[in-house]
Amino acid sequence: MRLILAGLDHTTAPVDIRERLAFSPSDITAALTRLTRPYEGREPPLAEAAILSTCNRVEIYGVANGGSTAESLTRFLAEFHGLAEAEFVHTLFFYNGDTVARHLFATSSGLRSLVLGEAQIQGQVRSSFEQAQAAGSLGPVLHRMFQHALTAGKRTRTETSLGQGAASVSQAGVELARRRLGELRGRSVLLVGGGEVSELAAQNLLANGADRLMIMNRTQARGRELAERYGAEALTFDELPQALARADILISSTAAPVPIIYRSHVADAMAAKQLLRAIGDADTQPEMLLIDLAVPRDIHPEVATLPGVHLCTVDDLQEVVRATLGHRAESAERAEQITIDEVHAFEAWLRTQEAVPCLTMLREHAESLRNAELERALRRLVDISPEQRTVIEGMTRSLVNKLLHTPTRRLRDAAAQGDGQRYAAMVSELFNLEPA
Repeated sequence: MRLILAGLDHTTAPVDIRERLAFSPSDITAALTRLTRPYEGREPPLAEAAILSTCNRVEIYGVANGGSTAESLTRFLAEFHGLAEAEFVHTLFFYNGDTVARHLFATSSGLRSLVLGEAQIQGQVRSSFEQAQAAGSLGPVLHRMFQHALTAGKRTRTETSLGQGAASVSQAGVELARRRLGELRGRSVLLVGGGEVSELAAQNLLANGADRLMIMNRTQARGRELAERYGAEALTFDELPQALARADILISSTAAPVPIIYRSHVADAMAAKQLLRAIGDADTQPEMLLIDLAVPRDIHPEVATLPGVHLCTVDDLQEVVRATLGHRAESAERAEQITIDEVHAFEAWLRTQEAVPCLTMLREHAESLRNAELERALRRLVDISPEQRTVIEGMTRSLVNKLLHTPTRRLRDAAAQGDGQRYAAMVSELFNLEPA
């Protein structure tokens, strides 16, 4: 079995490419099915598959079929998203073997995030795991690998202080606003979206003194719930023009597949601001800071051409990220060691799988002999009761299990130490087993 990974992230691809290759939650099942089942007469590229798609990364994890290659996964991405390979192939990275596990475990621990130690990534890895389970594309190898990845992430958060400080995209976005505008008290902030990113942003805005919050969400009940929890004003999307005119800061993080805020929306809002200032409204600010934390983006890039408007995306959070790296170096080193420990544990389990074919043949061979001898003995016995037959069958089964227990354990232990093939060959020779 060969592990394979194809992906791109914030270090290799800008947001305009990441958003075009992102998988929405409704796409995941179809994509996993395409990856692991025959399609249009072609063999699937993967025997097992999982997809991790977030605002900062798109990654396909798999157990390769015989013909799986980097080219086959590149072709899948192009065909599924309706793109030419030349548009994005230069942004992809490919890993094989144990490097795949190392990358996933470090990712789950927040070591590969835009914001070092980001807390949300572990939940996103768990969602990827659960989506693959639901789609039926998760076999024993990826199942075990994702379990170890989640353990690595959990240990990192409990055994280190890596997640302290601006440890999420939301926190970094609020910190970016504070750095750009200074004091947030008295600023009017519009949050668009009602998910975890917006909730974390609301928490951090309040912690940084912002006390004039508006929350706009497509699902009104969720928007009202968040607004009540954080003392904000709940708005509907129909109120977007008025809300923009009142906002000094906008932080958007929806799951919309296309932009929801265009140049005309913001241009009208800026015109309204100028009118309010002209009639003497001193609280109206002449500028607006828009922070788009969504991928695909919520705010059309043309908005940035408007005077007085400052548009930032997730790729602009680096100035905050760099400031948080220094005090996390020691925690990151400890987190790296945790991921290495979990990789070693996964690799030991993976090696034990070398023993499975041999153990299966050994068990089948023993069961065949047991059944044959049991039937021969039962034919010689006359007038035995069903209870007596059950006792005899149980005795023969117990005897086989006890005889196979030690060689099974020894063979698994040898495989975990990397010596599985040699021991399997000896067992096959001793018991005259046919090669799998």
